[in-house]
Amino acid sequence: MDHQNGTYTATFRLLWEGEVTIKIQLVHPRQAIDVIERTIRKHPIDLVMFRKRYILENNAYIDTKCNVDPAIFKNTSAVCNYSDPHAGAWWYCEKAANISCNTPGYHGTDNGRRNRYKNFKGGKLFRRGNNAMKKSISGSPSKLYVRKGQDPLANRTRCVRGLTTPQISGFYLNGVWNSLVCKNRHFSSQAGWQQCLKGKTLHFMGDSTIRQWWEHFVRILKMGKTHIPWAIHKTGPLLARDPVNNITLNYRSHGPPRNCPFTRTFLLRYVANTIDEIEGGPNDVVGITMWAHFTSYPVEVYRKRMEAVRAAIERLLHRSPETLVVIKSANTGRGNELKSGDWLAHKLDLIMREMFRGMNVVLVDVWEMTNAQTWHRDNIHPAPDIIVQELEFLCSFICPL
Repeated sequence: MDHQNGTYTATFRLLWEGEVTIKIQLVHPRQAIDVIERTIRKHPIDLVMFRKRYILENNAYIDTKCNVDPAIFKNTSAVCNYSDPHAGAWWYCEKAANISCNTPGYHGTDNGRRNRYKNFKGGKLFRRGNNAMKKSISGSPSKLYVRKGQDPLANRTRCVRGLTTPQISGFYLNGVWNSLVCKNRHFSSQAGWQQCLKGKTLHFMGDSTIRQWWEHFVRILKMGKTHIPWAIHKTGPLLARDPVNNITLNYRSHGPPRNCPFTRTFLLRYVANTIDEIEGGPNDVVGITMWAHFTSYPVEVYRKRMEAVRAAIERLLHRSPETLVVIKSANTGRGNELKSGDWLAHKLDLIMREMFRGMNVVLVDVWEMTNAQTWHRDNIHPAPDIIVQELEFLCSFICPL
């Protein structure tokens, strides 16, 4: 609570007995947030730019600019419209001379704009080592000793769809995540994971933070990967199978905007359309996350995309009510604060949570799981031990205790 006089009151739960160290961080001062918001208002579309590439003979190529609004293509008379209102997606590219809009190509990031933010007024505020970044605040006392009290884990229920996620959704004790949502699992062997996922087909879709789920399941279960023509690892699609236990893992990237190396355009699919192609059933798990590539845009761009995803999930659950749908939240990380930092990610995360409130789905609160850990640096791609505990929480709903 801000008392508007330079002092604050912080209230927190005491969730374990013994010594507790108090750590408080200033994520941004007000001045830093002002710079972020002003930058987004001034550059709502073109803070990050994209390209469509056409490969010609003799390894020559033509690049055209792409983004969510054709108004930013100055001095361009013809535009290719790749929008899909059904998927809540608006996407446009400059039309290359003598090349049809229907010609396949490659989608990629315009790397020439990557460092553009450094030249913005106020950009110096965010350079490495500046106090505008996360900064610990000292206070007294810095430690407490907590006597034994009521066990916060005593009355937890089984992990089932539709549970409410409290503001504090769990805590780490000795590096192990304890959920306050429900009884979360912990696996001690590969056999435990295999037994839980036996006969399941998992469909992961979204950005690289859910691709990490696919990668770590493949590693834990020692699954065989299937090569898909034209696919690159960063954007997929990716497929892995365990024929002995009949486990299948799919990953597909969401459609543009997507920061990535050049990848074939026909391999990038809008999430709502991908969901519509899933038949579903009691052995299907659909995991979705979308946020990291939308932080530099006005929130309405994100909201429209997520509204279409919500509608697709409703259709999936209507035709197959037993399908387990999982929404992975955003996570904290050391991003470029002017286009992908925690302030921007948090705004989208709040929209996502409100969008799916009351639906018969599972929320994996990765924001809390990455924010609460203190033994790794912030990273948009969390460390392996954090990912494994995210997957344990996911499996707590696939095979509840």
